[in-house]
Amino acid sequence: MRPTLTLMDVFCGAGGLSLGFKMAGYKLSLALDVDWDAISTFVENNPGVPWIAKDVRKLSVKEILETAGAGPGDFDIIVAGIPCEGYSLLNRRYDPSDPRNYLFLEFLRIVAALKPKAVLIENVPGLARRGNGGFKVAIEDALRKLGYGVSTFELNALDYGVPQRRVRIFFAGLYGGKTFEAPARTHGSAPQSSLLLYIPASPPKNRLLPHLTVWDAISDLPPLSPGEKKEHYEGPPLTEYQKLMREGATRLHNHEAPRHPKWTIEVISKTRPGQAIYETFKQRIRLSWDEPSPTIPAGGVRPQWFFAHPEQPRGITVREAARLQSFPDYYVFRGSLIKQRILVGDAVPPLLARALAQQFSIYLKEM
Repeated sequence: MRPTLTLMDVFCGAGGLSLGFKMAGYKLSLALDVDWDAISTFVENNPGVPWIAKDVRKLSVKEILETAGAGPGDFDIIVAGIPCEGYSLLNRRYDPSDPRNYLFLEFLRIVAALKPKAVLIENVPGLARRGNGGFKVAIEDALRKLGYGVSTFELNALDYGVPQRRVRIFFAGLYGGKTFEAPARTHGSAPQSSLLLYIPASPPKNRLLPHLTVWDAISDLPPLSPGEKKEHYEGPPLTEYQKLMREGATRLHNHEAPRHPKWTIEVISKTRPGQAIYETFKQRIRLSWDEPSPTIPAGGVRPQWFFAHPEQPRGITVREAARLQSFPDYYVFRGSLIKQRILVGDAVPPLLARALAQQFSIYLKEM
């Protein structure tokens, strides 16, 4: 086994999965995605890591190996946040023939050729229910045929130090038939009062930390008027989580408030925290300081702001959404403002990915 575990990220997006594994000490050996804004974001934050911007269906294994400077078997783990729009239960125009539903076959093609010690696939829970469960069974059966012991489970990012209720399904495979056990949750008790200045960095033995809230995540970020942008902090971190998010950051990135017409500002101002902003669209809410955020989406009915700030009459910024996803402040998102929101909403929360990476390390070091 190599001293440093190596990772290849297929459908890397903005790099949430990669960042979590990087936090756990893995070496990023290759990232690939067809979306240029995703690749631009990944490269900006991971200089020196080989990358490919190409449709995976047109990508050869030879090109992968040449770009990474690697050979078959040189990747300890291959991960993939397979595009989920086709599976999502929010997609009311579900089409079983949607080609996005079958991109996992391309992932399996790559796995079959490169033979990593482990694999990890992430997706929305709706995947397990679409096609009468056929997609879930197909992925599990295909991985077993390739020699992997398969464990399928759902995790809530909230239980791993992310200030957001976000449930996702994972398929974990270990070559040789071993079964992967999901990481134990670190957070689970009710949120504590926001008057608490610091939250312990790690829980006492056998005791879960409190779930984090919107206040824990973003209360230190500079206030903004609609359309305003700020690039510098105006005060110290107020919680341990904010302190963690600021590590390595010298300025604020992506902290720009959406521009709203007057009537939108008035509607948000009249909405109580935790309540729906519009009668006809109950999922668009004003966040509450004392609760975790709901799942950060890739945009909404249209790719625009989705949640409003608990106190200020505006939609949240990309940076605030990134904080709620557990991306540190040094992490820069590229592309248009709309695209930045999509990249953040599509990502795997890095702190959840880190918990998975640490658990994989236990198995990989024995293989």
